[in-house]
Amino acid sequence: MKRLRSAIILVSIFFSVFISHLSSRNINSSDSKWSIPTALSIIKEGNTDLDEYKEMLEKSNYYAIERIDGHYYTPYPIGVSIIAIPFVYAIEKSLDILSSTVQKLEKYYTKDREYSPPDSISIVSIAPGIELFIASFIVAVNTIFIYLICHRFFERKYSLLISFIFAFCTSAWSTASRGLWQHGPSMLLLTITLYLILLSKNKPRLIQFASIPLVFSYVVRPTNSISIFLLTVFVLIQYRHYFLRYFLWAMTVAIPFTLFNLSVYHSFLSPYYKLWRLLRLDPDSFVALAGNLISPSRGLFIFSPILVFSLYGIILKMKERKFETLDCFLLGIILLHWITISSFPDWWGGHSFGPRYFSDMVPYFIYFLILSVTGILTLKGAKRVVLVSLFLCCVLSSFLIHYRGATDWDVYVWNNRPVDIDENPARLWDWNDIQFLRGIK
Repeated sequence: MKRLRSAIILVSIFFSVFISHLSSRNINSSDSKWSIPTALSIIKEGNTDLDEYKEMLEKSNYYAIERIDGHYYTPYPIGVSIIAIPFVYAIEKSLDILSSTVQKLEKYYTKDREYSPPDSISIVSIAPGIELFIASFIVAVNTIFIYLICHRFFERKYSLLISFIFAFCTSAWSTASRGLWQHGPSMLLLTITLYLILLSKNKPRLIQFASIPLVFSYVVRPTNSISIFLLTVFVLIQYRHYFLRYFLWAMTVAIPFTLFNLSVYHSFLSPYYKLWRLLRLDPDSFVALAGNLISPSRGLFIFSPILVFSLYGIILKMKERKFETLDCFLLGIILLHWITISSFPDWWGGHSFGPRYFSDMVPYFIYFLILSVTGILTLKGAKRVVLVSLFLCCVLSSFLIHYRGATDWDVYVWNNRPVDIDENPARLWDWNDIQFLRGIK
């Protein structure tokens, strides 16, 4: 009975998040526009080039396309398209069956007249909708893992609250599920890795499998190299007995990825992974460090004020001298990620909503938020009342902000008007024209 109840809760979480995100109006398929065609190319032709879509490439003026050895490719990581393959395959087969059925019916009902078969539905023509479907699915699955992580620390109602915060009060809603960007799959893979690490406290042998989603997160997004490095050091320190197995499981992802790069790019890594071309250290980097946290139109703590309580969780644990080894490594990942994204020339993430580059770190912030809630629950009296009230106010404001990001296109128009944000990044600091208030104020 208990297992049945747990299964019902997980299914309810999945469909609640999936349907809500899928029905949110905003679709932002720009840099991700070739993820579905690439997946289809893998299925149909066994390669990742987009030569068969040359007409589409010309119409888009070869946006987000690079040419290698006379073939056309998307420059972005292949990991997202690999994850999309089962979805694309299933949708394509469904469309084939639907198209065939429609043609048979039309032929039957027009047998006494001249029949012209209708154009079949092209999966590429509805790619943005498919991106939204897959991205929403990924975030819904991610929310289940967040719930499972939370349930290791406290009872169901608080686990549901934290799961709600992840799904609706962070960039998981306003960015990760708005298109098949790298961020949604990246967040899911890092969450699964964290879950396996936490399970390994009681079942150490599970740590060996954490390397699979962790290494694949690099195939999805290069900045996850920070997580790979620090969490691998953590495994080496804490689970040395299983490290060889951990390493061998990692090779099941690393070797095929390397062979793919050698075959296409004639290099161990594609140009997109050469982060030195993006990293810089100048006075603007210090502006970016502040901007990624408190800029009115890109600041993490402005768009998700609830995550301020993640900092409270860190401070609380340090005060009580309960800061564990894993906590140190996760905090180190967040700090290094913050420094890395702040060194990008376009630290604001181009035409996006809120702190897009910080999206990948949301699972780690949620982990520290769990520690914060655990600490608040131990308090009594006026201090508890004040903190709970502040907590709920932050939840509400975070929800409303990301609701706008997921449902109101005015907030994306903000990137273009009155001046393109990439041409005038000073707009990021304009408190009179905050992105999530565009269309209201």
